[in-house]
Amino acid sequence: MRNVSVLLFLILGGLISSGVASSAEVMREDPTHVNSWNAFANHCYKLHLKQLEGREYTVKTSIGGYYGNENFYRQEDYYDAETGLLLSTLQWERENPENLHSVAVYVYGEDGKVIRDYSATYLPHYRNAPSQTLIFLHRYNDGTHAFRSFDASGDRIYEQCQGEINGEGVMLSLESDDIDEAIYQLKQNGGGTMASPVYKHCFGDLEEAADEYLIPK
Repeated sequence: MRNVSVLLFLILGGLISSGVASSAEVMREDPTHVNSWNAFANHCYKLHLKQLEGREYTVKTSIGGYYGNENFYRQEDYYDAETGLLLSTLQWERENPENLHSVAVYVYGEDGKVIRDYSATYLPHYRNAPSQTLIFLHRYNDGTHAFRSFDASGDRIYEQCQGEINGEGVMLSLESDDIDEAIYQLKQNGGGTMASPVYKHCFGDLEEAADEYLIPK
């Protein structure tokens, strides 16, 4: 789960450092996208609050930011007091404390492994809608941990599997173009990455669409 969190913040850091004003302009012109992604961020925050209900928890705070704006946000990490599991991470703008900069929420199975997590993040200067939304669905199978990620529009954008199968190391990483190509090959001739035993071992019956989770739960 920590690896996924690191991935999230690396992706975000790349977006901010490269500057995405053009994307922000496109977002301003697409009210459906703006409304749905803002709604997703709100639902993430509601899930954060719901998970705290009736639960003992601790909060750790820190200050963070980006190159040239190192103290941009105040971060709050919420941990379950009994298990020590990270429940959620919130970041608030320090100059505008009512502005939520980022929210990430983790949902665990009975074995204490994360089975879903959700996040939404705004750019520092373009707040009409989140610049990034992510839904991660996880699967664990006999030495491997796989996850698929989607955005709040339901687009399948990344897949990864790490671990061991029969003592052999496994590392699969598919970005959106790789996923499209693999789906095409599978439909065309029943071959390619998604037909491989390793891929099937990793992803198995993991959901191929995020429709059920566009409202985080």
